[in-house]
Amino acid sequence: MHAAATIEASCVDGGEPWASRQGPRRHQADAAAAYRHATGRLAVAVADGVGDSEAAGFAARLVADHAVRVAALEGRPDTALLAAHDLLTSTRDLVPGDAAAVVALAPGADDPRWRLAWVGDCRALAWDGRSLRTLTADHTVAAALRARGLHVHPRLAHVLTVSARTASPQEVGIAVVDDPGTLLLVSDGVHRSVAGPALAAALAEGGSDAERAERIVALAAAAGATDNATALVVTSPRGA
Repeated sequence: MHAAATIEASCVDGGEPWASRQGPRRHQADAAAAYRHATGRLAVAVADGVGDSEAAGFAARLVADHAVRVAALEGRPDTALLAAHDLLTSTRDLVPGDAAAVVALAPGADDPRWRLAWVGDCRALAWDGRSLRTLTADHTVAAALRARGLHVHPRLAHVLTVSARTASPQEVGIAVVDDPGTLLLVSDGVHRSVAGPALAAALAEGGSDAERAERIVALAAAAGATDNATALVVTSPRGA
């Protein structure tokens, strides 16, 4: 089987499983990461490199890996994305790529809520065992035009208005939500291929976080996704 058609699953640093599929693209430009600080606080991320190139994939991995460590250390996923922005800016000659990303900081002893930050069109979704809701808002030209009630060409859904490289502090999306039980992070290769009800059904089917992530990525492949597709699932004790 060609490598591009395989589903790759692994457990990232913090022990939270993810699954990723390269699909028909020439390069795997999606990345996922997790990091658990010595205090026990866990941060997870999914990043999607802009374009189909080695530079895009390297930028995505750099953003995801750096962001989870800063988020777990500082307790601020928005600060983590700005730190990733600074890293891309300072290494422009070595890292010319860019990425969209979503970072989530798990509840801690002093805060029972999830803290989220994002740039671009990676998404975070909450599953409480009954319903699935999207917690993020895409930073794309299409989303901006729809908000104004304008007709949108499908291609504009792929054009970012904010990214890890371009983001200013005011442009980073942020959200604070009560623990939903299960948090799902996905790249656009998933959410543009798999509808919400199908994602909810895949989560409701049960199994480990790894199994559910693999199931979701397989749905994207079955739907004919033409992009890289990545899903990361985190289930809290109350959602288990």
